[in-house]
Order: sequence, then C-alpha cells, then structure tokens
Amino acid sequence: MKRLLLLICVFVALLGGCKGKPKVVSAGDKLKAENLISEAQFSMQIREYSRAEELFKKAIVLREDYPEYWVALGMARKRQDNQDGAREAYKKALGFIDERYKNENDEKDLGQKAWVMALQGNTGEAVKFLQQKLKEHPGSAYLQKMADPRGLPHTFQTPDFKELSL
Repeated sequence: MKRLLLLICVFVALLGGCKGKPKVVSAGDKLKAENLISEAQFSMQIREYSRAEELFKKAIVLREDYPEYWVALGMARKRQDNQDGAREAYKKALGFIDERYKNENDEKDLGQKAWVMALQGNTGEAVKFLQQKLKEHPGSAYLQKMADPRGLPHTFQTPDFKELSL
C-alpha cells in the first residue's frame, strides 16, 4: 500500500504540474473537477477502484483535455483488470500530451509521454524515446533526471509500476 501511494505521488509529480491549454471552463466546474479528482485519488488509495473510475470519468466530462485525468482513469481500470479500458484511456492521454507539447513545447511533456508509453507496456520504447529527446535537448536537467537509470527506467521495473502497466 505504501509503495502504491509512492507510485501515485510520482505520477502526480510527473503529470500534475503542466496543464497545457485546457478548454475554457467556469471556476465552478474547475473546482468540481478538482474535488472529483481528489476523491478519486482517495478511492484509489483505499482500493475502491470502481468508485475511483466513476469519479475520474466525471472529472473528464468537465476537463476532457487533461491527460493526467486520462492516465488516472487508465490506472483505475487496470486495477480492475479492464485491460481494454486502460489501453483506451492511456491512448487518449498520449494524444492530449502530444497536443499539449505542440502548443507549449514544454520538455516535461516528453517525460510524461515516456511515462504513458511505458504504462502501455512499451518500456523499451519509452526509454529509447527519453534518450532520443535528451539528445535533442542536451541541456535539459529534467530530461537528464528522467532518462537517468535511477529515474524512469528504474521506476518501470518496480512491481507497483508493473501492476499498472499493460
């Protein structure tokens, strides 16, 4: 349980910081989405995965363009052995990450993309992708940290990560 919480924290740190250009929503809807996500994350911690899935889906209705929500939905589905549902959610997340990177050109999205690629079961491709992007951005401390063998490549080998990946 402690490792699951740590993995969720890593996920939040990786994916929670960059929000890209979200669709225009009211302050009330933003607050609703944040509350739904908070409740869903708590549901994940107490292993109420079907409840978490429903809450993530409600948040996605309000903030569809946030890849973080799609990844979280995929994790909830994977915990319920819904491989196809998890695959669909991870694929949606990748699309929104790519779109956000095109709009913002923020290198953190490259690390996030590698994370989701690995969740899709493509850990080798994810590591190669990180290494390639590090060559394109040699001065990026963020990408150096992510590509370091103690960074994402190490995380990809942990039992908790393997439980969430396809």
